[in-house]
Amino acid sequence: MAVADLDPSQHPTPAQVYELAVDYAALLRALFADPGFKFLQKPTAEVSAIDTDNTHMGLFFTTDFVQTTYIDNILPFLPQHASRKTKELGNPWAYGDPSYQWELTWDAETKALKDKNGNSATFPTLTQAEVKDKLENLVSRGFMIKKIVFENGTDFMAKMAMGGQTYNFSDEAKAMITKIYG
Repeated sequence: MAVADLDPSQHPTPAQVYELAVDYAALLRALFADPGFKFLQKPTAEVSAIDTDNTHMGLFFTTDFVQTTYIDNILPFLPQHASRKTKELGNPWAYGDPSYQWELTWDAETKALKDKNGNSATFPTLTQAEVKDKLENLVSRGFMIKKIVFENGTDFMAKMAMGGQTYNFSDEAKAMITKIYG
């Protein structure tokens, strides 16, 4: 789902929110799986101890920026704890753990997150001011994400946003950013 398809004057539908969250979670998986990202121990669904001494700082800061964008501007549109209960929205390590117990699945026919008994999870309704604020943040933060990922080797400001370093992000991360932000 492209952020540009959302209208800040209207509350997004559960289907729109879910699709955007799925794409953002895929972007986070691509960033955390980048070979430049190092961990102190193998990450699990509960713990991911990042080796900041050996992780490329530009990759670390960019991933943190993307993750904060997801947490602050997308998750509030979803049912409480949806990212811990729904595989497609989950963190990279829970997503990759075949023994992790997911509680909710997306039902494309009814456009709802449902539990094992078929009960639908309730999507919150944000105020118009909250919708506008979160969608505007997605647009402005997306501008920075695109600039940093695609232009850090050629644009001085993008390079400075990465701590003065450059980094060649994965094709998978670039593809997800293009899908989300055009």
